[in-house]
Amino acid sequence: MTFDLLSAIIFATDLGVFSMIFAVIAFVITIIVIAIIIGKKTYSPESKGERGENRVAKILGDTISGEQYVINDLLFQNENGQSCQIDHIFINKFGIWVIETKNYTGNIYGQENQREWTQVLAYGNKKNKFYNPIKQNATHIHHLSNYLKVKNVFINVVVFLSHADITNIVSNNVYSIYELPTIKNQTTNITLSIDKMEYYYNKLLELKNNATITKNEHIENIYKMQQQIQQGICPRCGGKLVLRNGKYGQFYGCSNFPNCKFKKRIE
Repeated sequence: MTFDLLSAIIFATDLGVFSMIFAVIAFVITIIVIAIIIGKKTYSPESKGERGENRVAKILGDTISGEQYVINDLLFQNENGQSCQIDHIFINKFGIWVIETKNYTGNIYGQENQREWTQVLAYGNKKNKFYNPIKQNATHIHHLSNYLKVKNVFINVVVFLSHADITNIVSNNVYSIYELPTIKNQTTNITLSIDKMEYYYNKLLELKNNATITKNEHIENIYKMQQQIQQGICPRCGGKLVLRNGKYGQFYGCSNFPNCKFKKRIE
C-alpha cells in the first residue's frame, strides 16, 4: 500500500514537471510567433512609409487659419477612376506644396529627368531601382490640377528621411527631413490670398472626406495594376497592351487608343 502511494506521488510529480515544461515551451513559442508578426509589420514597406509620413506631418504642424493649411494622407480616386494617395499637402501664401515622403536608407542617386533612381546599400553590394519620386509627384499634381481647375500654383517636393544620403541627387525639388521646416519660409513667384488658400483647402478636404476607397484597397489596386501590366492587359480599360514607338522611345500603349490613352514606357 505504501509502495503504491509512493509511486502515485512520484507519477504525479513527474506529470506536474512535464506539464510545467510543456507550458514553458508553449509560452516561448507564442512569444517568438508574436515577435515575428510584429517584426514583419514594423519593417514592412507600408509600415516604414507610415512612420516617415508621421514624422513629416509633425514638422508641418496643424492648420492655422489665414497662415497655413495642412492635409495629410489624401486618398482619392482621380478623373480616370484610379486610386491615388498623396502623403502631404501644405498650403500657404506661396503656393500648394505637394509633398512625397520617402523613408529609404542608403545612398540615393538620381536626376530630375531620369525615369528611375537608384538606392545603393551594403557598401555598394546591393542596388535597388525605384520610380523617380519627382515624376510620381508630378502625376499627383496633374490630378490635383484637374480637380481644382487651376495650374501654376503647385510646388513639387520630395522629402527623404535622415537615414538616406541624398547628396548625389541633382534636383531642387528634393529635401532632407531636416530641411523641411525651411519650406514654411521659402518664397516663390506665387501669391495666394487668404480666400484662395481657404478655397483650395476646403475643396481638397471635400475630396478627402468623399473618398470611398481605403488605404488597403489602394495598395491592393497598385498590386493588381502591376499584375495586369505584366499580363499585357490595360489596367484602365481592360484592353490589350501593344508595343509602340514614341518620341522618347518604345512604350506599351492600349489597343483602344484614342479612347484609352494609357501607356507605360519600357524599363
